[in-house]
Amino acid sequence: MSWRGKIIRPLSACCLATGAACSEGTREPPPPAYTVTDSGGVRVVMNSGQQWGEDEGWQVTAEPVVTLGVRDYPVEQQFVRLGEVTRLSDGAIVVLEIEDMQLRAFDASGGLLWTAGGIGDGPGETRPYPDTRAVLAKLPGDTLQLQNGQDRIRFGSGGELIEQRKVNYTRFRRWGQIFLQYCPFDAYFLHDAIVFCADARQSPPGSDGWTSEQTIMRTDWSLDRLDTLGTFFEKVGASVEMEWFGERRKVRVSSRLGPKGSFRVGGHDRPRFLYARNDRYRIEVWDIRNGTLSMVVERRAPRRARTEEEIAFENQRGLFVPTGTDQPQLDWSDDRWSALDSVSIAEDFHLDELGYLWVRRGPSPSEGDEGMPREYTTPDGEVWETRGSSGLHDVFRPDGVYLGTVKLPHDLGIAEIGADYILGIVRDEVDIQYVWMYGLDRGGAGSG
Repeated sequence: MSWRGKIIRPLSACCLATGAACSEGTREPPPPAYTVTDSGGVRVVMNSGQQWGEDEGWQVTAEPVVTLGVRDYPVEQQFVRLGEVTRLSDGAIVVLEIEDMQLRAFDASGGLLWTAGGIGDGPGETRPYPDTRAVLAKLPGDTLQLQNGQDRIRFGSGGELIEQRKVNYTRFRRWGQIFLQYCPFDAYFLHDAIVFCADARQSPPGSDGWTSEQTIMRTDWSLDRLDTLGTFFEKVGASVEMEWFGERRKVRVSSRLGPKGSFRVGGHDRPRFLYARNDRYRIEVWDIRNGTLSMVVERRAPRRARTEEEIAFENQRGLFVPTGTDQPQLDWSDDRWSALDSVSIAEDFHLDELGYLWVRRGPSPSEGDEGMPREYTTPDGEVWETRGSSGLHDVFRPDGVYLGTVKLPHDLGIAEIGADYILGIVRDEVDIQYVWMYGLDRGGAGSG
């Protein structure tokens, strides 16, 4: 239901009666839905309830209002490997087709407006790299930025080339053995900042059990100064002996059931770095421009215990191991794996163009969303069914206050959320990609 204002409850009968004492039966006021504290200049918001009432909330259209993508014709809508998708202020939808490194702009009816970029060495062109992925971002003023390896290319809203720039890698590497592209997030050119991973450490060295951490750094295009945002937990694992390309050796592997850190970047107007772990509902918001932690958003919400089927499925899928190796047989009760005893609540998160934080929830049968069913076939042909991501998305105001939950299609991979739309990518049964845009009604002011 669209938000249209709070429901006004009728006054109690005692207060309507002349001279009646209203103190009798007075109920205690409900506890606050959130508390805000200051921790060394960092805003910490603890949410225990939601702002939306029973008949309030934001509304998403039942069906897409714009669809792009075909199997046969027209050829410009035959998407092979889509990257990011964005919508400009004039309504044009721009997609990045990684297969040919091209930007394609469409109107709402699917008509091709213009193309830009491509593979090559000419103006606005770039080449694919085996160890990185091209990323499209929209900057304020509808400037389009294509990031690819060390290249930053910017286009205007009509596809015209504005700038083509390359990182001075010789100067960049004076800080040591650091790389741009080996990070747990895709975009590292954020406005005029460069954000990257300086160190992926596994400690303690030589131990059978280990913890992996990522040190996130930032600089700008002058490359005059290097700053550290922080060092963040990524995952835990163990060194196990296994068959690897015909040899018995120790290999570092991590469990699918263990705790993990998630890293994201976003922010249309001001670049931010987001970090969370899957064993707690706590999201850190870092301001990249000044390199400081600006806010911590938490929510008290019950976790759902894993079912025996889910644990068996994850164990059957095995561990994250190098390609070409056999799956080791392990004792899952071993404490080195630090397996979670419940399903992660926050599976993914996204900052929309107005600064609202959307957190994709794990499956929640108690809220009517068991997640999208998925099938997995083992190498020996055995078929397993499990539940994937839900469509539930918790929405937080820019100040970290929890508004409520919006339900989106399970299979929609969110690309961008604007003031009145949600853009995403879906795949059909033969793995063909499509762009869908849904309408979003924030109920007027959109402030919650």
